[in-house]
Amino acid sequence: MDFEKIARDKHLNKTNCASSVYEAFQEINTNSTAAPLPRDEGGRCGAVLSAEKILREMEIGRTEEFAGKFIERYGSVMCEDLKGKNGISCNDYVGFAAVLLEKMIDESKEEGTLV
Repeated sequence: MDFEKIARDKHLNKTNCASSVYEAFQEINTNSTAAPLPRDEGGRCGAVLSAEKILREMEIGRTEEFAGKFIERYGSVMCEDLKGKNGISCNDYVGFAAVLLEKMIDESKEEGTLV
């Protein structure tokens, strides 16, 4: 399944960043509840919030690792710091969050920590 494409397409079709990432993974996240609101936690990027929520709901954890990799790539997880900076669109953040989240889910499957 191409989670990045699904998330990006949702975002391009006017779904907010948090819901775009969250909804892209609903089929495999059997513990899904509802997407967080963008900037809901102290102004953090909605794509990051959703990915971290999915990692918790799927009992993978590794939320700090996810945030660290996002920061390594973009310099921040704060919406205010990211939005419209360096010519990078929110859709790019959504896409990267989906790619990174999928990689972490796959790694957990390989490690046997996720069935």
